[in-house]
Amino acid sequence: MPIQADEAAAALSAMQASRENLAKAAAMSCPPERHLAFAGLMGGLVASQAADGVVVLVLEALLICGVALVVMWDRRRTGMFINGYRAGPTRPITFALLAFALSTLALCDWLKFGQGVFWAPLVGGAVVAVVGYFASSIWQSIYLRDLRSAA
Repeated sequence: MPIQADEAAAALSAMQASRENLAKAAAMSCPPERHLAFAGLMGGLVASQAADGVVVLVLEALLICGVALVVMWDRRRTGMFINGYRAGPTRPITFALLAFALSTLALCDWLKFGQGVFWAPLVGGAVVAVVGYFASSIWQSIYLRDLRSAA
């Protein structure tokens, strides 16, 4: 049975309304403190390398628990968690931030272990946290624009 033009228009309208509702929920799920939490986790990964021995592993385990808490926070507030690795126009932001964070981590480890600059991971962690905050904000704006533009 062929779909009539009015049925197709109604379906497209319903899909757009659904995407707008998702955009509203996504906007609500990511207030400035959510961007700060993400930035703290990213920066903490680098900064934790300033510690020695088993303390690094303990700090990294705490950071993983922090990720779980952020996921729970998102799901409690909006009923969903939006994966940063999703396909679409946000993916380049995700991979650029990942490349930046890993490069900074590698540089800080080289400075600490190869050059004896033991405080380098702390500075690197602060830089990654600042970049992470802005990258998270940019990611969200691109995601919301993508949701609202598709129909």
